[in-house]
Amino acid sequence: MSSASDLSPWRLDWDESMSVGIPDIDAQHQHFIELVNELNKCILWRMPLPDIRAAMSAIYTDAQQHFSSEEQLFKEWQYPETHIHAQIHAQILQVLSEICDRFKFDDSSEYELIDAGLKIKHTLVEHMLTEDMKYRDFFYAQTNPAK
Repeated sequence: MSSASDLSPWRLDWDESMSVGIPDIDAQHQHFIELVNELNKCILWRMPLPDIRAAMSAIYTDAQQHFSSEEQLFKEWQYPETHIHAQIHAQILQVLSEICDRFKFDDSSEYELIDAGLKIKHTLVEHMLTEDMKYRDFFYAQTNPAK
């Protein structure tokens, strides 16, 4: 059986540059990374399609819960970009749903699975590193006003 190091080109590891400085959100983001790594492990190890589908579904469900949690915080903070960020969340959920729908049947090629795994990883990581850093900066400015 392969080791975790065999996944290195596919594996994503958390580092502090990904932190938004909010412990609960950082923990949720770390969990996202774990789920994406698990999906890619399932794909690379050629696990049965039901296992791959389950990993995809776990990511979708986790994304729904995480996005809802973020949007609730945005309301509490009166974050001015709430509407835009929520629209981006809806777009991501649509992408994830479409990917999951493509694998409802057993006629998927290995290439399609690899492509899906990479797209899911890219979509979520790009969002964390771009859009989520915007609210990180807003939150920091609100909690650490200039003197």
